[in-house]
Amino acid sequence: MQNDVNTQAGKAGVYYTIGNFLLKGVLFFSLPIFTRIMGTGDFGYYNNYIAYEQIFTAIFGLGMYGTIKNAKIDLNNQFEKYFSFVSQLCFLFTIIVLITANWITYLNGYFLSLNQFETNLLILQSFGAALLYLYGVKLNVEFKYKSYIVYSFFNTIGNVLLSVLLIVYVFPNQRYLGRIIGSACPLIIISIIILSRNVIRDGIFFNHFFLKYAIPLGIPLMPHVLSQSLLNQFDRIMINKMTGASYAGIYSCIYTISTVIQVLAGAVENAWSPWVFVKLNSKLELEVRKKSETMIDMFLMATIGFMCVMPETCKIIIDSKYWDGIPLIFPLSLAMFFAFLYTFPANIEYYHKKTSTISAGTVLCAIINIVLNYVFIGIFGYVAAAFTTAASYLLLFSFHWLIAKTYGISQIYDSAVFLKNSLILIAVSMIFFLTYNCGLFSIFIRYLVCVIAVIRLFKYRKVLIEFFK
Repeated sequence: MQNDVNTQAGKAGVYYTIGNFLLKGVLFFSLPIFTRIMGTGDFGYYNNYIAYEQIFTAIFGLGMYGTIKNAKIDLNNQFEKYFSFVSQLCFLFTIIVLITANWITYLNGYFLSLNQFETNLLILQSFGAALLYLYGVKLNVEFKYKSYIVYSFFNTIGNVLLSVLLIVYVFPNQRYLGRIIGSACPLIIISIIILSRNVIRDGIFFNHFFLKYAIPLGIPLMPHVLSQSLLNQFDRIMINKMTGASYAGIYSCIYTISTVIQVLAGAVENAWSPWVFVKLNSKLELEVRKKSETMIDMFLMATIGFMCVMPETCKIIIDSKYWDGIPLIFPLSLAMFFAFLYTFPANIEYYHKKTSTISAGTVLCAIINIVLNYVFIGIFGYVAAAFTTAASYLLLFSFHWLIAKTYGISQIYDSAVFLKNSLILIAVSMIFFLTYNCGLFSIFIRYLVCVIAVIRLFKYRKVLIEFFK
């Protein structure tokens, strides 16, 4: 039975990696196209819109994604109907927000810097993204992946093709608008499909028991999810407001490239967290400890390898007007690594259903991030945002580790492993950043380190082969 769980988790992990790269990596895949057909100002305006989309997605999800893993265990036979209920709950909340936004129209321009059409599109797209993410978590705990791949593929291809057509043929003088509409339509269509299937199967209904189950677990997560989105997105919003759309465009381009690490981390976590829940439920903490040490070391080597080769790769995939931001790939990659480490203590908190404590640490980090951005972007410009992001994610991991100590994380994970790997990556990323303008010496240092990372990864070849099998 344990072998079957391992096999299902591993197989799901491989396909979720593909699905996540398609779904969340759409911005990265399309960079060679859009950095060439959009100016830095248009690109910055669009990414400002996407930053708000990520924040609204967190709001419209109502924290319900955090209830799915527990509901699979607790509700079992009613799991499908429970998912249908929380989907309809999120949709009802979205409709209320949509009506309010069209009633109090002056707030849209004041707070979001968007017109009414863009605001309505933003709300509908955000709900689509929230519902698709919720659906992805459901498929994850069921170790299903085919539907997720299909939706991811549709979103990716539809997003890119429609955006290009709209930019070139419909909005050549408002290229940001063509990109916005092109990114919104596929997600809106997907949300209609998922919601319709649920309604056809289960109807429109209210369930008092489901509501009592979902609210105590999900709603306390909202500050956490919202703060996490602010942590991810608010730097771009502040750069746009404090230094202008062009700098926001350059920063957003490099940030998008660095999120390849985050997407890979999310895909691994999608397979890891259900497996951890099963193992902890079976009192197999030692197995979790051993596997986690291997996984963290492998991810460290992958992150270092990514930082080594990306400066030259960036010059191939993005237009030269964005090259000034390339050195930021190092602190931003460091930030993504800390975001990966944070998932380990967070899973312990989820397992113990301590969603309120999860929110406390994340809210504090989001506030610190906003303050740091306000102070240092004003002094050093948009470059400072990369370093404040890395510092904020380190704090996020640290706070959640301290919180999870209450629930026995020290008996599950070895803190020395996390500390050692963090110090190594901090040292490597700072060396790379400080020597970036040293010409051939910089390239020599980076590719020497890359060879070491690859050799280290080769040590785990049997683990990788077994995982993919």
